[in-house]
Amino acid sequence: MPKAFGFVPPGYRSVSLPVSGHQTLFLESGDRIDMLVTFEAVTGAGKEMVTATILQNVLVSRVIRPDTATGGGVVQLLLNPNEAQYAALSLAQGKTINLVRRAPGDFEMRPMELASLRKLIK
Repeated sequence: MPKAFGFVPPGYRSVSLPVSGHQTLFLESGDRIDMLVTFEAVTGAGKEMVTATILQNVLVSRVIRPDTATGGGVVQLLLNPNEAQYAALSLAQGKTINLVRRAPGDFEMRPMELASLRKLIK
């Protein structure tokens, strides 16, 4: 956990993600999150919107809340260099980014499949 504002441990990068204001309401420094990205993918069935868990068990170092829930906020994450690249790619290519808070003590990495409405409606 960061010892002071701006502290970045060796080997990590501090990445600031712009997110909707409502996503900042229940996040605090020290929380662990997963990052889900929704984007258009080409699958065997054609183009469709999918959601993928891009990053898991990421430490939140800072949360900047907007003045209103409809404004934009910023969540600063501590990422290794590889994760930082995926976060940047997600910002550039993703339609939406959702940060989901993990339960305290839940550090397990899980294999995740792409979520799509086509799979859900089968």
